[in-house]
Amino acid sequence: MSLSEAQHLFKKNVLNGEVDNPSLEQLRPAGNLPLNLGFEIYHDIYYSKLAGALAKTYETVAWVLGPELFHDITARYIASQPTVPYRLTDYGANFCEYLSLTSKTRGIPFLQDLAQFEWLLKEVQNAATPNPLPQDDIKRFEHSNNFRISFIAAMRVFQSMYSTTELWKRRKEPRYAYEEINWNQPESVLIYKKEGQLLVEALDPTHAEIILDLQEGKNISEALSGFSEVISPADNTKLFSTLMRAGIIDDIEEL
Repeated sequence: MSLSEAQHLFKKNVLNGEVDNPSLEQLRPAGNLPLNLGFEIYHDIYYSKLAGALAKTYETVAWVLGPELFHDITARYIASQPTVPYRLTDYGANFCEYLSLTSKTRGIPFLQDLAQFEWLLKEVQNAATPNPLPQDDIKRFEHSNNFRISFIAAMRVFQSMYSTTELWKRRKEPRYAYEEINWNQPESVLIYKKEGQLLVEALDPTHAEIILDLQEGKNISEALSGFSEVISPADNTKLFSTLMRAGIIDDIEEL
């Protein structure tokens, strides 16, 4: 048997938690532990690691659902998504889409957005420590309209029809506290890392759209042009100040 064939058999039995006949014929235990019991232990450890990764990433989702329902949903998700990425912290990237497909969560309209928000938090937290452009270098572009901004990796803009951040802030409270929250309010927020600290800041919806346009590579004139009737020069100044204060500008290219 080749190494790749042995690895395939090993992985299949870890996922199943039991040994099939081909494995009994081809594999031999290294010690005194029977193959069946060994793979059962490996399966339990495997499941525990993935379930733990999901619970850590989606802490607020788990708080809303409660331990029993969250355990049931994550078990089904793990069974449907057995492939483990190289880094365990990357597991669960499409969990928010999975939540929208299961009938068990259809009565909670904000849940998919909440999961997406928590995944973005994880991405920002795991991003490289930012080294933003100094404010003095940024200020000389404050009154220009011909430049392009590059942002640090440790930032995201999140938009939702629901008050997901309010749910997230109260995730340490008793479980049913979320029912007291007026979560049916739209919001736009900036998620970023500054001096090693993860920060979440409310954004004006128009500013959020402009930042997203800038992230796509539009220059400042192009990004602002679609909002000329709703954004004033004072609003432009406020947006620029927000970008500087947050320390999320990586570079500015003069055009």
